[in-house]
This record gives sequence, C-alpha cells and structure tokens, in this order.
Amino acid sequence: MINASDNELIEANLSLILAEMKAQPEVAPLYSPDELSYEEQMIQIREFIELAGEYGLAYEYINGTLERFPFKISGNAAVKLLEVGLLMGFKSELNRDKRFDRRSKKAAL
Repeated sequence: MINASDNELIEANLSLILAEMKAQPEVAPLYSPDELSYEEQMIQIREFIELAGEYGLAYEYINGTLERFPFKISGNAAVKLLEVGLLMGFKSELNRDKRFDRRSKKAAL
C-alpha cells in the first residue's frame, strides 16, 4: 500500500524525470504527426503528475516514451524511475508487462 510520504516521493521523482525529458526538444521531430506531439505529451504527463495526481498513468507514459524515443536520462533519473517502479509495483497495464505487476489482483483491476 502506498502512503502519503510515498506519494510525495513518487511525485518528486516523476517530476525530475519529466524535467529531463522536457529539456530534450531535439526528440520532438521523431514523433509521428498521427499521435500527440512531443509538446502535448510533455504537457499531458505534467498534468497527470501535478494536477490529477495520476502517478500510475504518468509512470506508464514516461516508461512508454523512454522505450520508444531516444531520450537520455541521467543515472540519478534512472534510479528515481526504478524507485517509482518499486513503490508502485508495476510497469504498465500492457499484457507484456504482467510479469512486473506485483499489485494484488484486486488492486490491479
């Protein structure tokens, strides 16, 4: 179970990672015109973190984005992402990531 102090750590970690991603606009041209643009995706992730408190969605979007595009994150940010993953207990809701899901079956639904 995630408590309030975990949420603060998760929010701070996700914000740090997002800041590093936002500092790399050179990745923007690699986005397809058929999907959210780089700018729109950065805004959406920030809203998930800061406005909605949807840390799970932000985490999934960050992971998916880092897997698809050649962002470079620092070792510190990589450790922060790992910390978030350990606290949250999953990687994404995708079938291929079920092996990373250690939430209870009830919480995962």
